[in-house]
Amino acid sequence: MNLPSSNVRAAARALFVTCCAACGLLASGAACALDVQLPQETATLRPSSLPGAANAAQCLMCHSADYMSSQPPMGKSFWEAEVNKMIKTYGAPIPVDQVSAITEYLNSVYGADAQKPAK
Repeated sequence: MNLPSSNVRAAARALFVTCCAACGLLASGAACALDVQLPQETATLRPSSLPGAANAAQCLMCHSADYMSSQPPMGKSFWEAEVNKMIKTYGAPIPVDQVSAITEYLNSVYGADAQKPAK
């Protein structure tokens, strides 16, 4: 049976110790701290005179206005389900009495019947 020489075993042990030390540094976060600067948000909700327009600003706590405009142009039931999902599943702090107004706004401005904004 050929066993590795003591030099090979020592080199393997040193490599193992070095890898463990590196993993420990990475796990602790001490290895590299990044300073990430995100660009300022410039997109805004599409304007509307509907009362839900002001309430829909609450959606911007988690989503960008661009995110809402990138959704497929779906009907009112889709938007109502989305708003309710944000509240019930993700814990969005939107009062239940505002769901109807927000749904109406999203449907009329971003929904299937909405007119695309001029570019």
